[in-house]
Formats: sequence, structure tokens, C-alpha cells
Amino acid sequence: MKTSIYILTLLPLSLAVCGCKSDSKDTKITRPDLPKEVRNVAEAIENESPSQFASAVTYPIERPYPLPDVKDSAEMVNYYTQMIDEPIKKAVKEKPDSLWQQEGWRGWTLENGAYFWIDEGKIYDITYMSKKETQMRDSLQSLEISSLEPSLRKDWTPVACIMDTVSGAIFRIDSKMDIDPPVYRLAGYSSESDLSGTPSIILYGTLDLEGSMGNRYYRFSDDNGTTAEYTPDVSEDDEEPRIEIDRKGHSKRYYAKPSYWLDHVKRPHHGKPTHPNVDSMNIINIK
Repeated sequence: MKTSIYILTLLPLSLAVCGCKSDSKDTKITRPDLPKEVRNVAEAIENESPSQFASAVTYPIERPYPLPDVKDSAEMVNYYTQMIDEPIKKAVKEKPDSLWQQEGWRGWTLENGAYFWIDEGKIYDITYMSKKETQMRDSLQSLEISSLEPSLRKDWTPVACIMDTVSGAIFRIDSKMDIDPPVYRLAGYSSESDLSGTPSIILYGTLDLEGSMGNRYYRFSDDNGTTAEYTPDVSEDDEEPRIEIDRKGHSKRYYAKPSYWLDHVKRPHHGKPTHPNVDSMNIINIK
């Protein structure tokens, strides 16, 4: 994972050595009374062992945007103390064993998904966000919004950044959460655009959660009949997320790769990656 210089400036200098002391304990705590499906996770947290915890995780682990995702065990060892803080340690150590439960296809969890989800003995989703992560996320959100054209800043919160793997076009999604229901905004920039300037396209819409897995569907439109749909959740292994934009019956598909806005801002060109089966129809002002 490429990490922007902005993210690096926010991480404490001790990040790279966070696991050394914890892993030096001679006596390892065991939890034989817990179900075997969750035992490795609980023991890793009780032992305060970054390496033991990293081995009990399925990667990548998604973090709330614009925090970077954790892509492998090496990154998890370094990131451990940012994520696993005293409240989650206390919950694992002190919550009754009865609060570790299996919830159908979602797997095992502690206290109804308040912290993480486990499948086949490994964490695949961490729903908890530590105080340190919250501070880092808030700082990155402020940096992102301050980089936008001034009229796009007020009361908006970053949700996602997406790069088209064909053209290098950049899209971002922001939200206004103080409105019921929340409003979402899609802004698109061509690969040559100044990201601090006016977007090539702006649409507004909603977020819908569908199906038993709660897949996310962002749907946008404008007063001229242009519509767009984006879902970051794909149902098949060979699929990839796409942004579909339709203007007056003409459709354009963008192959959407999750990215980080601060990795692109202030760059004059984003580059133009290639992708097979390119739809060459250009129906909006995004190349």
C-alpha cells in the first residue's frame, strides 16, 4: 500500500517499534475455556503481542477512510498499538465468555460486533476504532477538505477516493451527515485536472445498504438527468468495483480502484493506467 506523506507525518515515531516490548513477555496467557474459533484472537490481545495478533488476521483489513488499510502482517505489527488500545484490551480480558457468540454467516464476534468479526479463527473485519485512529482520521479529513476548491468545503466529510485504472481520472465521495437522510456528493476530475480546482462533474445522491450482507450502493444524479452508481462491495472474486455514469442514455464505465486523495493532490498529472476491454465512449468531461 502506498502511504502518503501526509499520513506519515501523523503517525507517531514509535510506530515502527511498537511491538517489541509486548512480544518479549516470557509467560503467555491462554484462554482454554473460549471456543477454539476465537481463542487465538483473545490470547493475542491478552498477551499484548503484535506478532501473535498479526498472525490471527485475514488481510487486508479495511480502516475508515481516509486512514490507510492494513494490507499484511508486517503492517499490522507496526500498526498494532494504534488500533488495539486499552478499551478493547479490557473488553477481551473482562467480558464474560458468554458474550463471544457466533452470528450465522458473519462468524464469531464479541459483544455483537462492537470490536471485530472472526471467521475460521481469524479476524476479517475490525469494527472498533481506537482514540488514536479517530484523531488521525479527523486530521486527515481536515487536510482533505481544506485541499478542495473553497465552495466544496463547508460541512462536507470525506468518504472515499477512487481512481479509474484506465484513464487515471480521480473521483471522490463526500457526505453531509447532519442531514436526515445524509446527502452524498460525487465529484470527478480528469487526469490533467488541478484537484484544488472545479471538478469536471458533480452529482448528489444517497447511500443504500442492500442484501443480507449490507452491500453499499451509492446512487447519484443531477437536474440534467445524469446518473451514476458505485458499489465498493463486489460479489464475485473476479469482479472489481466500477463507477457507471449515464448521460442521456449514453453510458460510461470507470474501473474503480480505491485510492487516497492526499496521494494525488498537488500533482499536475495522475497518470493513465491501462485496462483491458476499455470502453472508449467519452460522454462526460472526464477522460
